[in-house]
Amino acid sequence: MNLNESLPMLFVPDQILVLAASLLGAIAVILLARRIDIGLMLSPAAGRTVAAYAGKSEPDALDKVGGKALARWPLLGSLFGLDRHLRWLALTDHAPQPASVVGMALLLTGVALLPGILLLQPLLLLLALLAFLYPFLRIRNQANAVRAKVERSLPELAAILAAEMAAGLPPDQALERAGAWTGPVAALLRHVSEEARRRGRPIFSRGGAQGMLVQAVNRYDLPSLRAFAAQVDAAASKGVAGPELMNALVRTYIVAYEDKALQAAEKLETRLAVPSVLFFFLPLLLLILAPLMMPVLKVL
Repeated sequence: MNLNESLPMLFVPDQILVLAASLLGAIAVILLARRIDIGLMLSPAAGRTVAAYAGKSEPDALDKVGGKALARWPLLGSLFGLDRHLRWLALTDHAPQPASVVGMALLLTGVALLPGILLLQPLLLLLALLAFLYPFLRIRNQANAVRAKVERSLPELAAILAAEMAAGLPPDQALERAGAWTGPVAALLRHVSEEARRRGRPIFSRGGAQGMLVQAVNRYDLPSLRAFAAQVDAAASKGVAGPELMNALVRTYIVAYEDKALQAAEKLETRLAVPSVLFFFLPLLLLILAPLMMPVLKVL
């Protein structure tokens, strides 16, 4: 009997992948155990809470690595629109720093390179590319969620401003009152009010000077928000006719919101077609055909 046939094969590709996965898992556990601040990227709110409890104010290793990378390659700060996405996340309670995002991307890239290096498989190097892109894609998805929430809140904000102005409040005070609500739009209004007081600038345009509301909103890549700010700014400059213009603006936004909701409802059936086929029709078809195909498979 050949000795090679009697001995089990100790290293097969599947087992090497298991060993590599175990090694990566061990590295991740060590990193998490030694530096829990890695949660600043994966769970920013929890990471800040732990850091505040520990009384830590200095940047962690992840931020230092990302900061050095940004100092060497400043373009990383705007890669895949990172600066624009972080501007949206700044309106929420979970806004990571650019150094944290870049540092996490570099860390995941380094960890993902290990399987390709250990197994000498060039295709596995694609994992490094996906690992590098993941933090940026995650930030983009979070920013898109904030953008969608802001756009959905515009009709409510218009109604609040119209009600405050109809009650006799000046437009500046009406906007400050609206900033007392919760959500990203309220955070944006508070930022506008604070920046206007700090710079000594008016919130709404006066004469030839552009108002702080329009100037601040132009930094965000949302056409509907810019149009809303321009319309509110125009209504605030009309004096007594301002409340009437705001009421007309509210009706316009309500009609537009209803139309958008109806269009989304019409597209819902099309969007559900593929998931229904994959997760309902195909499994049901498999359950029906499997007992019928078993005798045929046994004969073959």
